[in-house]
Amino acid sequence: MRFDDPEVRECLARSMILRLAALSPMGQPNIRCLWFVCQQGRIYIFTANTSPIGRGISVHPDVALLFDGERGSRSSRLLRVRGRAVFRRESGIAARVMLGLARKYFLTRPGLRNLLAHARTVPVAVRFYAQGWREERGKGLKAIMEVAPESFEFIPRGSVQAAS
Repeated sequence: MRFDDPEVRECLARSMILRLAALSPMGQPNIRCLWFVCQQGRIYIFTANTSPIGRGISVHPDVALLFDGERGSRSSRLLRVRGRAVFRRESGIAARVMLGLARKYFLTRPGLRNLLAHARTVPVAVRFYAQGWREERGKGLKAIMEVAPESFEFIPRGSVQAAS
């Protein structure tokens, strides 16, 4: 399967969260649930290179991503994507990814409804993303992870195994 396969595109479009499996610097498994956006044949994730996942990526760049396709009817399958991750710091990529994340998670009817329901947390979220953006541009923090997919595979729900 490829990125442009209709089933893959549909599952990615229906997914709001991915599960990222990577190894720590010491080789221990580490799994995190994160927001993501797909752009130009890559999968982008906003997470710092100083996070536990980020530190592991710098040593072990091979990752597995699991997509549930949770929007819409429940599927009997999950999408597993294997690839290599790197941190990007180019301002053009960071701006494009941040805009994509905003469009996906905040500038939709459900996103706006959630934003209004949790309006008191908006200043904290703005500080979080602004800090990542400023540090991304100034101090060398890399907050945009780019995954170059190498394989796509649908697996039956309930048969998820750790990435090898």
